[in-house]
Amino acid sequence: MHWLHSHRGYTVKSIEPAKLESAPGLVRKVADFWTRNVNAERIMGRSVSEHERGSETYFAELETQRYRSHRHLPGWIASMRPGSQVLEIGCGIGLDSARMAQHGLRVTAVDLTVVGPATASRRAHERHLDATYLCSDAEHLPFPDAAFDYVYSFGVMHHAPDTQRCVDEAYRVLRPGGQALIMLYHRHSLNEAVHRMLRVPFEERDELCPVVRRYTVSEIHAMFSRFSKVEVRADFVFGEGYGSLFRWTPLPVYRLLSHWLGWHLMIRATR
Repeated sequence: MHWLHSHRGYTVKSIEPAKLESAPGLVRKVADFWTRNVNAERIMGRSVSEHERGSETYFAELETQRYRSHRHLPGWIASMRPGSQVLEIGCGIGLDSARMAQHGLRVTAVDLTVVGPATASRRAHERHLDATYLCSDAEHLPFPDAAFDYVYSFGVMHHAPDTQRCVDEAYRVLRPGGQALIMLYHRHSLNEAVHRMLRVPFEERDELCPVVRRYTVSEIHAMFSRFSKVEVRADFVFGEGYGSLFRWTPLPVYRLLSHWLGWHLMIRATR
C-alpha cells in the first residue's frame, strides 16, 4: 500500500485517539489543520491535482477522484429532493455542494476555514450555481430554528471539538420532518484496524489531525436520540489510499466488505 511511506522521508508512528475531550483552543487548531491540509486536495500526502486551486482543471480532477473513490456518495446526494433547502456543514472547497446545486437543491454551505468557502464561492459565482458559502463554526450555526429541509455533512463532524453539539445544531436548524444526512467514522472497521496496526495517522501521514473521533453504531443512536427516526449503515471499506487493492477488488466483494467493515457510517436521521 503506497501510503505507508512518507514523501518527506518519514512516517508519523502514531494515530489520533478515537475519543477526545474538548479543550480551549481546539477550534483554532482544527481550523489551522484544515487550512494547511485542504480537504480533497491530497490523499495521504499525494496531491490529487497539480493545477492552480480554483481552476476548472483543478476542480475536474478533484471531483473525478472523489466520486471514483466514494462510489456511495453520488446516490446519497441524489436522494435529496430537488427544490429543497439544504445546509452543508463542512463544505471545504465545495465539491459536494456544487453537485447538490446542479441537482436542483438550494444550497447554503459553511466551513470552519476561510479558504474553503472563498474557493467554493468563486466557482459558484462563475457557474451561476444556487449556492451560498459562509465561514462558520458548526457548533454555533448562524441560522434560525427550522430553517432547512436537509442538513448534509460528509466526514466533518467527527473532526469538530464537540461533535455532539454539531449534531444538536443540525437538529435545531432542521424543519419538522427534515432529514440530516451525516457521515461519521466507524470504529469497528477494517480501516481502523489497519491504522491501529501500522500506526499511520488517519488524515495526513506526516501530521496528526487535532480531532478524529470514531464511533460504534450504538453510540450513533445515542447521539441522535432526539431524532424521530435514525437509520445507520456502513459503507466504504477502503479507498484509493489502498492502491491496487481498491482498484482490483470486485465490486460485489467490496460492497459486502463495506457492509460489515466499512469506515463510513452513513446516517439518515429524521427530525
